[in-house]
Amino acid sequence: ARSMSSPIDWISLGTNIARESVGLREPDPIRRRRREEESIVEWANRRRNIDTARASRLHGEGMAPGISRAMVEERDERFARSCLEALGGNEDDDATVIVCVVGLVHLDGVVERLKRVESK
Repeated sequence: ARSMSSPIDWISLGTNIARESVGLREPDPIRRRRREEESIVEWANRRRNIDTARASRLHGEGMAPGISRAMVEERDERFARSCLEALGGNEDDDATVIVCVVGLVHLDGVVERLKRVESK
């Protein structure tokens, strides 16, 4: 990941993964809960919940900030930019509708960036 430039970032990530693996740290909320006998259908439904996606994003930011920047924040920026490019200069045309499909983890970040552009 581009944002993981420091060896300390990698050490921190490894330490956090080890702590999560042995139960010293809460796992990512989006992971399947096998110990609780969560079915695949229950897990899939939980993954489609915006609150679960937000909790997963916060977990990633705390677990590995560098990877979170590369995998989430930088991608949010690219997704928002792609939506704006799809408008092709037609921002003022009320009849223009653009549908951008992104994963739930990216939804808040993309909407936030688009709102910033809209308020300028």
